[in-house]
Amino acid sequence: MVDAPDPVRVETSWRRLQSITDEAATALVRASFSSVIRDFLDYACVVFDSEGTMLVQSSRSTPGLLGVLPFAVPNAMAEYPMETLRPGDVLILNDPWTGSGHLIDITVLAPIFHRDRIAGYVACSAHHLNVGGRHATIESRDMYEEGLKIPLTLLYERGEPTVVFDFIRVNVREPDKVIGDLRAQVSANALMVERVAAFMAESDLAALEPLGAEITGRSETSMRAAIRALPDGEARAGTSLNIPGLADPVRVELRLSIEGDEIVLDYTGTSGQVARAVNVTLNMTRSYSFYILKCLLDPVVPNNGGSLRPVRIVAPEGSVLNPYRPAATWGRTMIAHMLSELIMEALSGIVPDRILAPSGATPLAYCNLVGERADGGTFFTIVTMHGGMGALATQDGLSCISFPANCANIPIEIIESDAPLLVRRKSLLPGSGGRGKYRGGLGQRVEIEVLDGDLGPRGTVLAGLRGGRLGVPVSGALGGEGSFSARAELNGSRIEFGNQVTLKPGDILAFSLPGGGGYGDPADRDPRLIAEDVADGLVPAE
Repeated sequence: MVDAPDPVRVETSWRRLQSITDEAATALVRASFSSVIRDFLDYACVVFDSEGTMLVQSSRSTPGLLGVLPFAVPNAMAEYPMETLRPGDVLILNDPWTGSGHLIDITVLAPIFHRDRIAGYVACSAHHLNVGGRHATIESRDMYEEGLKIPLTLLYERGEPTVVFDFIRVNVREPDKVIGDLRAQVSANALMVERVAAFMAESDLAALEPLGAEITGRSETSMRAAIRALPDGEARAGTSLNIPGLADPVRVELRLSIEGDEIVLDYTGTSGQVARAVNVTLNMTRSYSFYILKCLLDPVVPNNGGSLRPVRIVAPEGSVLNPYRPAATWGRTMIAHMLSELIMEALSGIVPDRILAPSGATPLAYCNLVGERADGGTFFTIVTMHGGMGALATQDGLSCISFPANCANIPIEIIESDAPLLVRRKSLLPGSGGRGKYRGGLGQRVEIEVLDGDLGPRGTVLAGLRGGRLGVPVSGALGGEGSFSARAELNGSRIEFGNQVTLKPGDILAFSLPGGGGYGDPADRDPRLIAEDVADGLVPAE
């Protein structure tokens, strides 16, 4: 690049790097073994320069990973002597504080070599079926109950696999799928390394930093301009969360400050860390805090390290949003997903036309099921369910959509092929969206039966449940109405989210997930929209 870069060249180069991460993401999905990556799409692929600045990220990824990785790679660079890396080396880690917040997200990292030096790094982070430990619930008291911790170490050394694979294989359920997904991540990284090195050679780039400075500088400028358009000021929001097994509610406090072209999100006053798996490491607090600001203020310009610079996030050490090791973190999204709503509540008096009402999809409802097939083989499958999205100032909320997790739906056919289960029902719940000038998206009813007889499992099935809203109702926004509380049932009797339950052949596990909140006064709704909803069966006629 020259001193005054050609804007056309910058744009085409930026898009070239973007296409590389998207190609890698496609390769990852196609090579993966588990439904978590292949169908749920819980992953991210990214490219960094040699200084550890994130330049581009895959377009279809989850915010829980994308907001983490800009910090994860610099953290890794601070811990590991990167100058010792050679072509073919691949690093691996799943430390919740260095990486993406819980052990089940594994990150693999590889150097990009160009002209005999490290020119940058690529990373692929993905949610795995499991990493051993306690079956997936929020009951864990500390990190040691949650599975295998992988320190920052070599997974491949000069192209050869290390003994780390052996340690992982003997510590996880469904090792073939876990190892297969890991190899898919390594393949995605290898593709990015090859493509970025080829791009640099074709473009006669000695380093990525000059181009990276242009890319991140433009994203930063755009974000700062969006913040500068807001009035200076301060707003507060807070909520109390009822965590299963804890006597006292967990309080989350937010003070949002806008000054010039910067925003500060200060969580001082939030409760201390707890002996349950809902603690949110600082990387994850940053991730879901920044994500909603990017969506609200500057959604079009691609995200990178520059986008983050105008936003400062403060979370006291030892709090549930910045815990000390070895706090339990497996179900950290139970709290992290709620941060988006707090931020929008604080902004409702500043940019009321941009926020959306609370969502029945928040936090993500999730069920792990593990057991043995009749032939003695094991199974481990996940079922994800999405409530309705909150309404916006200009339109109804979307039904049964993952927000803010941004994960995809796992098809019924995949669930039933992975495990001896029958999905008896998966349907919209009419009237579940909160009323308003614009209606909340609808929630759904899901019923899962454990098969009996020859098609059933050998013995019982252990199910781990995560979801609900921890006692926080789905409310409306600016005069809109809310929805009901999420409900889980076993054979018709209510059970609690956050725990594990044992299922027998013939048992039916059911979930009723709320819709999103409405936006604005219901009396202001267009009668034609009401008539259409009734005709479509989305709301009852009365």
